[in-house]
Amino acid sequence: MALRVLYVLRHGQTEWNLAGRMQGRMDSPLTALGEAQADAHGALLKSLGGVDELWVSSANRTRATAALVNKHLTAPMRFSDHLLERDCGTWSGKTLDEVAANESDNWSERKSDPYHHRPGGGENLPDLVRRFRQLLDEFEPVENLVIVAHGVVSKAILQHFLGLDEAQTMAVKHPNSLLYRLVISPDDVKVTHFLAHAASALNELDLKHTALPIDGFLGHSVTQDTNQASSAAMQTE
Repeated sequence: MALRVLYVLRHGQTEWNLAGRMQGRMDSPLTALGEAQADAHGALLKSLGGVDELWVSSANRTRATAALVNKHLTAPMRFSDHLLERDCGTWSGKTLDEVAANESDNWSERKSDPYHHRPGGGENLPDLVRRFRQLLDEFEPVENLVIVAHGVVSKAILQHFLGLDEAQTMAVKHPNSLLYRLVISPDDVKVTHFLAHAASALNELDLKHTALPIDGFLGHSVTQDTNQASSAAMQTE
């Protein structure tokens, strides 16, 4: 059986996303908005016909997200450490300002070569691509799949399926409100994305997805970032 449709989700917003703290292998709970984002993703996936399985990072924040998504789908879930967010080493639990102030040399390295950089002595993007490919070797493929993972791991997943170069991989953004869809054929991979927006200005937790997918793999614009009020979630892991 060959993979035909892949949906890539990031976990819902967490308390540390909101605070701008690097999570890496550490964890923090979903916020109320993060729970609403997960619920909106699940509702959209159900409207698109559902899926055969969910592959989920074993972190608590992705488990919580997957549970909310799967209330709409009731599909089998498989958990794997291969989908964990990258290890941020000594940066874990810190804000970017704290890192820049206390680890200036390592911070400079991030700017000069972000693709190969290992934050706090942790993992880089090639490490993530390797362990994602290990997961593909271990799990049996299904036709319609959801992966619930993390912002930087999403870069590695999209690089694998889309053949992105280093610059394109680093340009990928994955806000908590965004859902990627990859339609895979022998000759092509078509990628689109959906964004969950507030349905009412009076109730920011009443989230709905856009009716139509948006072309492209970058996954954000300056306007969308501002509307989310979550630039920290974009920059931290």
